[in-house]
Amino acid sequence: MALDAQITDPSTGDIDRELSAEMSPEQHGALFAHATVISDRFPLLSRLRDYYADAHFEHLELEALISELEHVSVLFPVEHPVKKFFGPFHSLCCLAFCRGKDVDVYAD
Repeated sequence: MALDAQITDPSTGDIDRELSAEMSPEQHGALFAHATVISDRFPLLSRLRDYYADAHFEHLELEALISELEHVSVLFPVEHPVKKFFGPFHSLCCLAFCRGKDVDVYAD
């Protein structure tokens, strides 16, 4: 079971299947076990803290979410497993931002 991130249309909720990103339970655990990944510092990313809950990011929040992803990414070594989520999720968020779309993360 993985968290599944998708680009969504803000008016219809339709999913754009061009790009997706998945976060495994191991990646999730590693991300939120890191001492500096706290809600005050990464409030948008912290919406993913509950592995069994969906998360929604509106278009207007994506620029800040992208910034949080870039800042949290440097806290982990290059070969760390969580980086395999950061790359696709960052790309997905950038694409959604450019297209005026939202991002939803679904708990399977």
